[in-house]
Amino acid sequence: MDFAVDTLGPCRKHVKVTVPQDRVQEEYDRQYDEINDNVAMPGFRKGRAPRKILEKRFGKTLGREVKEKLVQNALEKLVEDKKLEPLRPPEIDFETLEVEPEQIFEFEFDVITRPEFETPNYKELEVEVPAVEVAKEQIDEAVDRLRRSEAVLQTVEDAEVGDEDVLVIDWKALDGDSVEAHDDNAYYLYGRGVLAGFVVKGLDEALQGAKKGAEASVKVEVGPDDPREELRGRELDLAVELKEIKRYVLPEIDEEFLKRHDFDDAEEMHEEIEKQLKRAAGRERDRLAEDQLVDGLLDSVEMSLPEEFVEKELEQWARRKRTGLEIEKIPEEDIEKQIDEERADAKTNVEKDMRRFFLLDRIADSEDVKVSEADLLQAIQAIAQAYGRPEEEVLASFRDGDRIQELAAQIRHRKTREVIRRQAKLVETEAPAEKKAKPKKKAAKKKAAKKKAKDD
Repeated sequence: MDFAVDTLGPCRKHVKVTVPQDRVQEEYDRQYDEINDNVAMPGFRKGRAPRKILEKRFGKTLGREVKEKLVQNALEKLVEDKKLEPLRPPEIDFETLEVEPEQIFEFEFDVITRPEFETPNYKELEVEVPAVEVAKEQIDEAVDRLRRSEAVLQTVEDAEVGDEDVLVIDWKALDGDSVEAHDDNAYYLYGRGVLAGFVVKGLDEALQGAKKGAEASVKVEVGPDDPREELRGRELDLAVELKEIKRYVLPEIDEEFLKRHDFDDAEEMHEEIEKQLKRAAGRERDRLAEDQLVDGLLDSVEMSLPEEFVEKELEQWARRKRTGLEIEKIPEEDIEKQIDEERADAKTNVEKDMRRFFLLDRIADSEDVKVSEADLLQAIQAIAQAYGRPEEEVLASFRDGDRIQELAAQIRHRKTREVIRRQAKLVETEAPAEKKAKPKKKAAKKKAAKKKAKDD
């Protein structure tokens, strides 16, 4: 096969394919042999039917099969020989293509390819990261969180409402004098801003410092997706009466508490918590290092993106943005204005995400990074646990929506980031680092250029 490839623009090629006549004849012969071996023609045993009879019976159908097979083989060979990486299959109108066993077969098409760029040196990087340290205050906060896991909610008498109190409230949703909804002894976490499905702006301020028996009233706008259909989209007055104030009482750090958490004494508890915090800080340090390393590599790469794909991602961003603003009941003219104002920044972010994707994919290929079935199952388990859903249900949702490939790509890129970090030198500093890592070779070239300019 012969390929003529012309560049039409960034990530866009025009390809003309010429299949020699002997290759066309070979494919026709193969297809007829396959039919002859598998189809019994009247009056003939399998494999014994004359070619002319097969041509008369299956010629038109077989021509389509030959055409599709030759095109498929050509696309595979194009990737292999010309190193083109299509982002999606090219659009080819098979109906307009003609193939005959005695002639060469020619066809042409446009194709959108992956960006072409030079793989940067990702093995000789140096990056500054904050030192992994754990302050005493962090350990104390972690101990408090452990105590809060066993806290008991108790009523406090003659108390004033304060932060993190749980309030027991009777409430009524009123439209004038008409009670549209109500409930007694409802629980409200002070500071949360949501009571019985209503967003209660101003309720915290109205109840701050209040005592049992206090009353307050605030206006609420019921959301358009509220499950109470009769209330959707309405503005109501929410009248509340404070019945009780409850607070969480933390357990003492005594022998029983330590035993329940498998500690011999308080010193061991503090040591183990410090180790856990250091491991968490180490993971955060590694993520920061990976971000800086990848950003530094991106800055060193010149990469043109397929504009068609950028625009498609930008359209999806605009749809998501519009949906969010519509839920907030923003006027249409303001929605358009806000989308237009944010579009430039959104495009910058989309382009950066796409460049990062292609860069990590290239490095993953170089390092032969694989994603195993165990990797996918582990990720599914983590998602199921985070959302409190059965693993089988989560796995089915990924497979039904064909999202499993997207998940595999995310895992592959996460592994690739780890590969880049492990091959880099991490220099710990006391202050948080903001510098991006850059390949040493490029930095050396820049330094040499400055020196030459100075000498000249």
